Amino acid sequence: MRGLSGDFSTMPLKDLVVYLGNRRVTGALKIERGDVRKQLELRDGHVVTASSNQPREFFGQFLINMGHLTEDQLEKAFGTQAQTRVFLGKILVMTGLVPEPTVRSTLSHKFREMVLDAYHWNEGQFSFEASDSAPEVAGLDVSVDLLDIHREGEFRETAWEAIRAVFPSGAVRLSVDEKKLPERKPGSMDERIVQLIKDGLSINGIALALHATDFFLYQRLYALYRLDAVKVSDAEPEPETAVVVEEEQDTSVIGSESSSDEVLQAAQLFLDAGNVRDAEALARRAHEMSATPQSAEMLKTAQARLLVELRRELSEPARVPALQVAPAHLKTLALSAPERYLLSRIDGRRDVAAIVQVSPLQELDALKFFQGFVDRGLVKLAPR
Repeated sequence: MRGLSGDFSTMPLKDLVVYLGNRRVTGALKIERGDVRKQLELRDGHVVTASSNQPREFFGQFLINMGHLTEDQLEKAFGTQAQTRVFLGKILVMTGLVPEPTVRSTLSHKFREMVLDAYHWNEGQFSFEASDSAPEVAGLDVSVDLLDIHREGEFRETAWEAIRAVFPSGAVRLSVDEKKLPERKPGSMDERIVQLIKDGLSINGIALALHATDFFLYQRLYALYRLDAVKVSDAEPEPETAVVVEEEQDTSVIGSESSSDEVLQAAQLFLDAGNVRDAEALARRAHEMSATPQSAEMLKTAQARLLVELRRELSEPARVPALQVAPAHLKTLALSAPERYLLSRIDGRRDVAAIVQVSPLQELDALKFFQGFVDRGLVKLAPR
């Protein structure tokens, strides 16, 4: 078999995993849905490396989420990596921050989660390119059998049925009975979950604050539910728009009633004039109205230009953000979960780039939020 491609509406990922696993293939598997892209390198039916553009699926985020590393330690490890070009896992082992068995088990967990997170995609595309030779692994040699991943996926289908019967949506808020909680260590995952529940976050907000993949968080919440320590609150669920908030559109703005072609043309005009922010907003609107190769290319170009501009304005050279309003006042503002997360990371010490680097958000999205903070007077930037 030299190659294979298709979409998940005709061949679900779980069927593809079994197909490739049984044939013990070697090569590269790419899967994508919307803006989410993942790539797996396979050797004899085993995943040997995996990458994703979702920050919550970065290796460092898994280490933080599982309690093996702090954000400060990860930030220092990234600094060493930038100087040495050595893979992160090897740096952590060499410096003694994380034992090698822990690094290996976390990498294995990452490979599994990246695949299983996409098991329920009903849309999206995949492509597999076979190779005659096994890919070289520059980091630690870790592999996970595709068939083992599939067997775990079958177990999770049953688990998700039970979980969804209790937690029907990520928008719901929770309540906690601390008297029924098991003993927990300070800084542990359960301790952090409890505090975020008390802060009034929805499950979606908790997942963002913890850098957590869905199954990792939901299985822990379900375990606490079984102890009668956590349940769905009577509080109003979080609006679906609260996780990724779009600014309200003025009906007089180009794109409110125009055709997608007109919006795309306007985006090009703004881009040519150097107005990158409005160009990116219009390109995104055009792509949402009618996704075409032209709109996708325009959006990609505008986003790349905007990323360069925001980096220059916010983090090159390094700038340290400082809150300009009292934390108590922040709680009264209508902020999205990503906004509250980023504001909570401001400590007067870390610069914008450092906060963005260890956040569970895409770099462009995080920088756009920071620009909004500055524009609204919530944050002031000062040179390091």
